[in-house]
Amino acid sequence: MSDIVVDQQTGQGQDDFAADANFGGFYQKAGTIGGADSLLFRVRFDKFDQTDKWGNGGNIGVGMDINGDGALDLILMMTESSGNVNNRTRTITWGDPGTGANVSPSTTSWTFPNPSDSITLVNDSTYDLVQAGDGSNLNGTPDSFLSFAVSFANLQDAVRTYTSFTTFTMTYDTRISFIGFTSTQNNALNQDLFGVSGNNKGVTGDLSPSTTWADLGAMTGPANAWGIVPEPATYVQVGLMLLVSAGVYLRRRKQAKR
Repeated sequence: MSDIVVDQQTGQGQDDFAADANFGGFYQKAGTIGGADSLLFRVRFDKFDQTDKWGNGGNIGVGMDINGDGALDLILMMTESSGNVNNRTRTITWGDPGTGANVSPSTTSWTFPNPSDSITLVNDSTYDLVQAGDGSNLNGTPDSFLSFAVSFANLQDAVRTYTSFTTFTMTYDTRISFIGFTSTQNNALNQDLFGVSGNNKGVTGDLSPSTTWADLGAMTGPANAWGIVPEPATYVQVGLMLLVSAGVYLRRRKQAKR
C-alpha cells in the first residue's frame, strides 16, 4: 500500500503518511513488552521533528475489522496532550463505531463511551518517535517512524466491551484487518487516510456511501499478530490439504470396514 506525500488536508508533514514501493508506511507486528504479549504499530510520516518528540500534530487512528465483513468494529485512537513537550501524555482511547454501516468514510462515525478506559503510553517502551533509519526522505526531508503498542489483554477487553464479540480472544493467530488515519479531532477523519492518495479523497466524507474502505484501497488484508497476510494461494493450498486429508480419511474408513 503506497501513500503519496503532501496529500493530507491541513498541511502538516507530521500528520502526512508516506509510503512507496520501497518504503512501507504502516507496519504491524507482535512481541512482548514488559512481559505482556502486545500488538505493535509503526507509521511513517514525511517530516521528522526531533525537537517536539512527536511525529503527529493531532491524532492517529486505527480502525479494526474483527470479523472480516469490511466494516469497522473498533477504533483505536492515539492522542497526545498539549502543553510543554516534556510533560505531555500519550494515550490510547477506544472508540465505539456508530449505528451506520461503518464500511466507508461517509458511513463511519464513533464515540468514546468510556474515556476512563484509556491507556497511558510510556516513552521508549509502548511509545517511541525516531528518525526513520532506512534513509527515506520521501518529501525531501527525513521521514519519521512513530511507534506505539497495546497489549493483547487490553485489546481483548476493548473488543469484548465495545463490540458484539463478547467472547473474543486475542492470540498471535487472530486475524484483523486495519485502516490507518490521522485527524485533528479524535472523533473525525479529516487529515490523511493511509493507502489513499489525492486531496479530498476518502477524507472529507463527500464520497458515495458505496465507496468502501476496500474500494479505496485503504483496508489491509486480514493479518495475524505478526502482520502476516496469507497469500490467496495459501488459502487454496490449505483447502486442497483439507480435501486430501478428508479423502485419505474416507478411504481408510472404507478399508477398515472391509
